Amino acid sequence: MRFEDANDLLKSGYLPLESGYRALGDGKWTVAALTRMLGCRAKMVDWWFSWVGDIGTYRLWHPNDHLWSGWENRVDGKYIGAAHLVHEHFGKDSPLYRLRVAFHDPAETFDAHLYRASGYFAVCARTGPLDEPLYLSRSCHFVRNTDYGCEMRSRFWLGHIAHRDPTITLPEARMRDLRAGLGVERARRLHQHCGEEMGYLAEMLPTLYRRITLDNTF
Repeated sequence: MRFEDANDLLKSGYLPLESGYRALGDGKWTVAALTRMLGCRAKMVDWWFSWVGDIGTYRLWHPNDHLWSGWENRVDGKYIGAAHLVHEHFGKDSPLYRLRVAFHDPAETFDAHLYRASGYFAVCARTGPLDEPLYLSRSCHFVRNTDYGCEMRSRFWLGHIAHRDPTITLPEARMRDLRAGLGVERARRLHQHCGEEMGYLAEMLPTLYRRITLDNTF
């Protein structure tokens, strides 16, 4: 699915691509991952993004791939409007990625009315390199509560390139060059990394959430 079709995630059931990666024919890629999270709830995922901090907590999410963590503009644990600054690998022998993950209101990804009416929860962001004022992709971790816990349907839209300053328009040739570096290997590695880190999160989150928050409700 393309980013422009993100509202399809709000529909019941599943989409044709729930796990894997696919070229979109214009230098862009969709990466999808489905994680079933036994004993977790959407509120726990929301709490996690507000709580995870330095490398000591970030490494819980992936002890091998996650190397450094910091935050920019996060106030009182509010991650929307803040940026997570990270160094990480996407699997063994991958390049080192130094990334800035800028979280924003889900209304920038979904139709605001449809999103509120759905009752679902999503964490949405734009990601780019730490050392350049660019966005190279969009992402969404879409969470639905279930009878066993919750499920996370992650989506990454690679190749959605823009300058972080919305008044600056990048030349089309520059965007083509940047998309050329976001090919099948990046998509494959990202799919693997997301499946692993969300698997780690699913295992630890219920116990960690209850221990830190003292909230034992389901």
